[in-house]
Amino acid sequence: MNTISRQILILTAILLAACDFHGPWEYYPEERETYVGIYTYGYVLENGSPYICFSKVYQLDEVSTEDFDFYESANVTVEGRFAGSKGNGEISEVTLHSVGNGCFSYYGARSSYYDFAYKGIAGETYKLNASFKWDSAGQMVTSTYKATATIPNSVKVEGLNIPLQDGSYKWETYKVGKIFAIDFLEYPMDMEFIRVALDYDNSARGVLMILNYGMDNGESPNTTINHLMEGLSKEDSHGYRGVSIHDPLETQQNLGFTSNRVVAGNKMLDTLYLTNMVIPLGSSSIDIYTTDGSYIDYVDKVKQSASDSRVEPESNIENGMGVFFGAAKTSFKIDMGFDEGEYISMFHMADRHCYNEDVNETTRGCRLFVDVMCSGMLSNRNMAHLDLVDANKESYKYYLWGDDYEVSKDCYASNVKAAMLLGSSTWSEFLPDTIKPEDKSKAYADGLKRYCVTSGFEDNKIASCGALKTRCLESKEKNECNTYMWQWCSDRNWDYETFPQCGPALVNRFVVDSLKSSVWEKEVKNWCESPCSEKYSLCEELGYEQENRKECLRSIRVESYTTGVVDSYMSNDLVSVMR
Repeated sequence: MNTISRQILILTAILLAACDFHGPWEYYPEERETYVGIYTYGYVLENGSPYICFSKVYQLDEVSTEDFDFYESANVTVEGRFAGSKGNGEISEVTLHSVGNGCFSYYGARSSYYDFAYKGIAGETYKLNASFKWDSAGQMVTSTYKATATIPNSVKVEGLNIPLQDGSYKWETYKVGKIFAIDFLEYPMDMEFIRVALDYDNSARGVLMILNYGMDNGESPNTTINHLMEGLSKEDSHGYRGVSIHDPLETQQNLGFTSNRVVAGNKMLDTLYLTNMVIPLGSSSIDIYTTDGSYIDYVDKVKQSASDSRVEPESNIENGMGVFFGAAKTSFKIDMGFDEGEYISMFHMADRHCYNEDVNETTRGCRLFVDVMCSGMLSNRNMAHLDLVDANKESYKYYLWGDDYEVSKDCYASNVKAAMLLGSSTWSEFLPDTIKPEDKSKAYADGLKRYCVTSGFEDNKIASCGALKTRCLESKEKNECNTYMWQWCSDRNWDYETFPQCGPALVNRFVVDSLKSSVWEKEVKNWCESPCSEKYSLCEELGYEQENRKECLRSIRVESYTTGVVDSYMSNDLVSVMR
């Protein structure tokens, strides 16, 4: 055999051998059918009522409308053995009722806040049946979804191994009602872990940790993150550099999910880890939600498939996608101590976030917060637990109760709006005497617009809203007035029952923006034809006739009954995280 033939033979052998090497070049993404149905996100909780949300998959050119129910009709039931005043430990098929935004729960009578008519029981299995008549890509269809979930036994907190400033640890055993007193550790010890020891059984397939805090909490400036920001951002008089560990306008934070797995001989659920830095100064609490295996599959397969095409989505929702899982809740409280002078309030952080970089015009939280901040109601600790929408709604009243309101330029419009809402003798009552004429003129125009939208265009002795009402609601061209009103209503979830002025604004946006959305169109039709709605010219132009106003019967708004923090979080923030 000559040399060339030998070289060809060797090269061929190498190539053939290389074909057996495994690596990323082997992977070729397979095309898979895109899911275009309804997503399910829900749970059945030990000692709590089931709570389930549904949302449709939108077309690329369709406007998202999460504030409205996407279906024409729905029937959602959960079957299983329930405790509670109506459950009585027997198997029942419970019909859930709409609580808005595509979510369903049971709101039967109860004798006290925590006495639910139907409460989940640990170890029991529950069957979900949901049927919807809805518009799918222009076709009216009926879809049915089923799933089962089992409530696991809740994990038990045995105690906390708490780090100290000198590097040592202190063990504290948990007892019912105990509040763990922990000191904030200064940089760099703030990165040390608080170790939460758990006791659990095999029904616990994973745990989700949620931190609960509020406006009456704070953070220390002496953290690792603040030190890392040195040279990148300037600190203010409070030592704050503009980077917070917690969103000051939120009340809960997802601390992550841990599954019941063994890694290198270590059981992951034996100990949960929290850095000292992640706990806010003051009083807070940690909720630990024990989940069943369905939630594990959702995290590992459904959510992961969105970012990794190699992962095949797998859900326990028959004919659908999402998750319906069983959960049980365990909680403990923490009081994080700190030295005087080492404290930045959530108020201050929210103020800087919303005013630095002019964020108050671009985020919902800051748009709602600006009136709250300007009113001075932050000095009242009772408002620390108020919802931002409610706090914004009540903020103008605080101008009557003291002189804590802000007189900075950023607050001029809010101050004018407050004077008009209070019916003061002059609209400039809460403006400084030193204000420049051009700033005063601008404050009046902006404040009047805010007042008119907030009041539903109600005239009084210092405010006339006729011209603005025409510009906001009658114009078929987009302008700064109707754009502001659309945003105002959107920040309040287009709740036109609580805020009636958002009804005509809903119709106005549908017409002016030529929205493509069967859900939005359905909502417009419902409002226009309702005997309780005001007469509106755009409704007539769309061909909708209002029913007899004499037959108007206001529905009783029923709040969704929750089990406290877990339900309020899971029905709002966690459902968003799950999606």
